[in-house]
Amino acid sequence: MLVDELAASLGLKAGMKLSAALALVNELDVQPRQPAAEAQRLTLLASWALQFTPTVVIDGEHGLLLEIGGCLRYFGGLTTLQHKVADGLVAQGIVAHIACAPTPLAASWRAACGLKKPVADIAQLAFALAGLPLDVLPVPTATLDGLEQLGLKNLGQVYGLPRKGLAKRFGPQLPQVLDQAAGILADPRESFVAPDRFEHSIDLDYPVETVPVFIHVAQWLFDELELFLSGRGLGVQQVTFRLRHEDIPPTELQVRFGRPGRRAKEFMLVLQEKVERYELAAAAPGITLIAEQLHALHGMPLGLFGHEAGDANFQLLLARLRARLGDDAVQGVRTVPEHRPERAWVACEPGEASKPSPPSARPQGPRPGWLLPQPHALAWRNEQLWHGEALQCEGRPERIETGWWDGESVARDYYIARGVSGRHYWVFQDRSTQAWWLHGLFA
Repeated sequence: MLVDELAASLGLKAGMKLSAALALVNELDVQPRQPAAEAQRLTLLASWALQFTPTVVIDGEHGLLLEIGGCLRYFGGLTTLQHKVADGLVAQGIVAHIACAPTPLAASWRAACGLKKPVADIAQLAFALAGLPLDVLPVPTATLDGLEQLGLKNLGQVYGLPRKGLAKRFGPQLPQVLDQAAGILADPRESFVAPDRFEHSIDLDYPVETVPVFIHVAQWLFDELELFLSGRGLGVQQVTFRLRHEDIPPTELQVRFGRPGRRAKEFMLVLQEKVERYELAAAAPGITLIAEQLHALHGMPLGLFGHEAGDANFQLLLARLRARLGDDAVQGVRTVPEHRPERAWVACEPGEASKPSPPSARPQGPRPGWLLPQPHALAWRNEQLWHGEALQCEGRPERIETGWWDGESVARDYYIARGVSGRHYWVFQDRSTQAWWLHGLFA
């Protein structure tokens, strides 16, 4: 049994038997757990968290791990980022314990204990872990019982014992997790990959029988959709409601929005117009919202970094960006006469113009706005190139063969690939190894 804050204030505790809880509080609202719904919600939160970092890990049944080392400066520091995450969770009605530590296990354990103070330095880990109770350890109950029989009460006492002795008595798992939490051993985790479509279901205690009630449920599902889209900068142009009925096959209601968007409020305005002429075929105890096609949204006006707003405003914007992010974080890019894409540009002062290139050095095909620091190897899934979504090459290849004179020759066939979300990627096949690589992203 789990308890909420109100139940805890009345003396109820997690793990307590229901009979004991009823003896303390005779009027309880007891709801059965729904593991599938909990997993669905956690996956949705993982998609939402991608707006803060590209590296999100689902940690067990009720936790998320966010690798934030590379994005602290962008968000203005750890405190600001923590507030943004916490405020976002509160806005969704989520009660969460947030902790920060240099290792995944340390962060997870401290969050489980409600310890909010960040641990930024790995040298502080031993002290930060020492006072934690034994039950944070992800080990069998028999191991925890054995540690308690030795008179141990916290992790600091366990860390004080020789690892070989612990391994001999309790097996290799215990010393392994201790060393992973302390940063002595690596703790690799599989990063969350957001699905390339949205499908979210809700099973209701009472069937939906009227359009006003359906609209109320749709609002909740649209809120979930906005949550999913906001973490990835995506939008949808069309969605489908699938209503499950008791005695007849499911019915569907398609809603089109004219242009891609992601705001639940705007979706609701369209839906309310749509359902004025809609009648439910039968009562629906379950409703699913589906969005098959996801579209990349451009989050800033085209003129933001141009001179349409005036050169003075442009220079002021650059100055403010550099003051916040640092000079090195705000640079321009200019081209140089070189066919190898990774050598065809250099960083420069913002606004510095490129020198005209001779016709022989100009690209023969489109170039993406962003190149990866290093080409990323592409995987295959169901006989299709894959990078978070299925990729389909479009058009004829652009062949680049050059560099033999300086010992860094390349022989590549470049393609523009389109994902199911509408995103465009710049990929190439190495002609010597036949391997496929992702090299850039189109805006």
